[in-house]
Amino acid sequence: MAVNENRNRYLPLILFILLGGILVGSKLPLSEIDYVEIESACQKYFTDEDNDGQQGFIEDSSCHDYPYEDGLGEFDTPTNGMGLSNNYQPYFDLTVDFVRGFINQECNNNLNGCIGTNFQNEVQFYCFFSNNIMVVNFGQIFDKFYNVAQTLPDDGSFSAYLSTCNALSNPPTTLPIIEYQSTNNVPENPGGSSGFKDGMK
Repeated sequence: MAVNENRNRYLPLILFILLGGILVGSKLPLSEIDYVEIESACQKYFTDEDNDGQQGFIEDSSCHDYPYEDGLGEFDTPTNGMGLSNNYQPYFDLTVDFVRGFINQECNNNLNGCIGTNFQNEVQFYCFFSNNIMVVNFGQIFDKFYNVAQTLPDDGSFSAYLSTCNALSNPPTTLPIIEYQSTNNVPENPGGSSGFKDGMK
C-alpha cells in the first residue's frame, strides 16, 4: 500500500514534466503571409508580351506603373484594378528580388564579370542596374508610384532606395529588407572593385 501511495504522489509530477517537455519542444504553426509579388510577364525581362517594343520590367512602363501579379503585367492595369489585394510585397523588396533573380539567371549568382561589371557586393550591382540597365531608375519609379500616382500607401520603398543608392558615406554592402524578399543575398566578390565607376569594366 505504501508503494501505491508513492506512485500516486509522483504520477502528477511525471505527467507535468512529460507534458511540459512536449509543449516546449513543439511550435505553434505560424500562418505565413501570402504576399502579392511581381507579375510573370514583368518578370520576363527579355520578352515583349504586349508587342509595344518594351520588354518586361526593365523597359515596360505598364510594369513600372503596376508590377504586381494581381494586375495585367505589360498591359495597362486600370486604376480601379490596382491595390485590391492585401499584403503587397514592398516595391523595394520586389526590385531586390528582381535584380537578384537577374544575377542568378544571367551570371550564375556571381558578381565577377556579371554583364561586363566586376562589383564587390550586391548593393553596388543593384544601384548600377537601376541607373544603367533600367530604362527608368528605381528611384523615379518609386517616386511616381507612391508620391505622384499614390497607387498604394508608401511602404518605405523610396526611402530604402535613397538610403541604399544615394548613401554618400558608408553605403551598405547587403541590400536591406523592408518586409519580405524571396531571394537570398548574392555572395560578395572580394576581388571586385570597391568603386562604383571602377566596377563597370
